[in-house]
Amino acid sequence: MEHSVDQKRHTLAHLLAAAVLKYFPHAKTTIGPAVENGFYYDFDFGGGEKPTEEDLKKIQKEMRSMLKSWHAMEGTKVTLEEAKEAFKGNEYKIELIDEINERGEDTTLYTAGTFTDLCRGGHSESPAKDIAPDSFKLDRIAGAYWRGDEHNTMLTRIYGLAFDTKEELEEYEHMREEMKERDHRKIGKEQGLWTFSELVGAGLPLFTPKGTALRGALYEALLEISKRYGMQPVTIPHMAKRRLYEISGHAEKFGDELLTVQSKYDEFVLKPVNCPHHTQIYASEPRSYRDLPIRFMESTMQYRDEQPGEIGGLTRVRAITVDDGHVFCRINQVADEAKNIVNIIKEFYSALGMWGNHWVSLSVRDPHTPEKYIGTDEDWEKAEVLLKQVSDDMKLDARRMEGEAALYGPKLDFMFTDALGRERQLATVQIDFAMPARFELEYTDSDGSKKTPVMIHRAILGSYERFLALLIEHFNGAYPLWLSPIQVKVLPVSEKHVEYAKEVAQKLKDEKIRVELDASDESLGKRIRQAKLEKVPYFFVIGDKEVESNTVTVEGRGGSEGAQKLEKILETLLKKIKERALD
Repeated sequence: MEHSVDQKRHTLAHLLAAAVLKYFPHAKTTIGPAVENGFYYDFDFGGGEKPTEEDLKKIQKEMRSMLKSWHAMEGTKVTLEEAKEAFKGNEYKIELIDEINERGEDTTLYTAGTFTDLCRGGHSESPAKDIAPDSFKLDRIAGAYWRGDEHNTMLTRIYGLAFDTKEELEEYEHMREEMKERDHRKIGKEQGLWTFSELVGAGLPLFTPKGTALRGALYEALLEISKRYGMQPVTIPHMAKRRLYEISGHAEKFGDELLTVQSKYDEFVLKPVNCPHHTQIYASEPRSYRDLPIRFMESTMQYRDEQPGEIGGLTRVRAITVDDGHVFCRINQVADEAKNIVNIIKEFYSALGMWGNHWVSLSVRDPHTPEKYIGTDEDWEKAEVLLKQVSDDMKLDARRMEGEAALYGPKLDFMFTDALGRERQLATVQIDFAMPARFELEYTDSDGSKKTPVMIHRAILGSYERFLALLIEHFNGAYPLWLSPIQVKVLPVSEKHVEYAKEVAQKLKDEKIRVELDASDESLGKRIRQAKLEKVPYFFVIGDKEVESNTVTVEGRGGSEGAQKLEKILETLLKKIKERALD
């Protein structure tokens, strides 16, 4: 019988606990699930000795030794009293046993070799046979609060890696080393894209001119593409009265994550989302069916009060710059509007070389839990049919994913794979019947009756901060020319070449090319190495020959392109930038 890798990982978590108890018998076991790429187990070592990173080697060796005798992993149903007796003195297991009993579920103990643990099941039936000894290894030690609650005891978590084969494990470790080299925090620091300040606060990145240029290039591309499909930029404030979010439902949804601002006259909330503001622009004047569709877009910050321990780099921040867009339309316009948004997504990701390395989810309701969603069955069915038609017409081959819909409606989610093989949900098209009704939005139809518009939420890149983290790692800091913070560096060989170098740099600036002149006292070789380290797409070297012939020697990532007239290379660069070429 085939056993899934998750079953193997779950089994290995138990094996880890058994091996730890051999060397640290005073430890209290808690929980040990399978996770992505491996497993972990949490222990309370109390005031006694704790394992070190060095100890992982001997624990791992013991796991491999024990594995030979784990021929079966058998479960036994036990009574509440028997379970509590088995884990007498372990308050963590007692708490879990009581919860199992309160839910009315069976309590089961699983035994392999001489080790017994509390578990609901899902293991390899014959670990010694199913699990290759060289397909797993212990990885690291970390701290973790019991049940993830910072008010609870801090436990010791031991992580392990596990795959079906040794080759898969080695491949993952190689990929992880590559990920360390591509880490957006490392590259961002090397390229000087952003900084953090204790005085400003954690999770509040400060973008430098270079980082802002990178963000700006993304925004300009998105704006240019979106405007061609009728999107209109709008601007909204960064806060609103709490009442706005009570009507939209976000006050309840985000709860403690809301950041409040108390004035002398009223209580405000720093916006956690932008869609409620956009409804109020729509509601600012009477609308006719002839006005629809109305399409708003903007890139603006929103705020969440994230826990300090969860903040890191650009992937989890408190100030989030979101690419947001909302279309207000009639139901018979939904399909065409959704197609427009898909075209924007396709064009934008094609310029990044990511279109084609993706799949699309048609995220619909779970038919078994209709109570989890709002809106009428008729609206839901109509919207799901429309999105399926969009997928078919545009050959998206969307996979129907039940239970993945938003609270208010179905959606198309675009899942992209980056250069490291990681899958990320980035773009989305969502149909919303609920919010227009909550805010009593309406338009006058052709027969004079009042109708409620449909609202389509669209995100192309989502959060700029999270997207930048992914993009930096995807390109390993070597961005396409159109996106690069510095597109050209001008390097005069010596001081006597600086004047001409300045003229060259100014001509590039006049054409809105992002250029940097490096006329420092460092040697030319060192300045060239620095340009390559910064992964600048092009640098121009200027010496006697270039000054005399009114040329520049062009060096690109692919090597030297020789001496060229400035007008010629300028024409080439501008064409690449305009076309958002990848090379």
